[in-house]
Amino acid sequence: MEQTTPALSEKIRVTMTREALFDFFLYHAYSKLSGFLQNLLGFAVFFLGVFSYVTGRTNGIGCFLYLLAAVCFLAYTPFLLSRKAARAMREEDIYRTPMDLTFTEGVGILAEQGESSRLYPWEEVLRASVTPKTIAIYIGEEQALIVPKQDFGDRFLQCYQIIAKGLGMSRSAAH
Repeated sequence: MEQTTPALSEKIRVTMTREALFDFFLYHAYSKLSGFLQNLLGFAVFFLGVFSYVTGRTNGIGCFLYLLAAVCFLAYTPFLLSRKAARAMREEDIYRTPMDLTFTEGVGILAEQGESSRLYPWEEVLRASVTPKTIAIYIGEEQALIVPKQDFGDRFLQCYQIIAKGLGMSRSAAH
């Protein structure tokens, strides 16, 4: 009789924080072309102001206004995303209520929150991304299971291996 090994499974409890949600929002905004272009514009305005001041094309006040505009371009998105994360933590149950995630090799991810549960088979999971504070597992183009790295505890490596196997190397950990 052939013996089969049980599927590897790891369960964690996800408790979202404002900092982790902000980190995910930043990643999501700046991983797109528009985020890159906004930063490029901010730095271009900064260098234009400094160059104009050094070459005598503007005075100190003009340089200050260039630098102020550059700071506005560079700080606008993070400021808005910080407020969005704080508001989401206050108003949206999906972020306020802890979620249990069970990662099962060969099966998928079981998400349980409150009285509801849903299984996301590996075939339906699009990709996973790593940010400085989170792992985002995309279950739709604009929908992700966001897991603060601290919530993995000492099971980070085991969970990460299950995710990588489930997605296959071509879809896992797109940085």
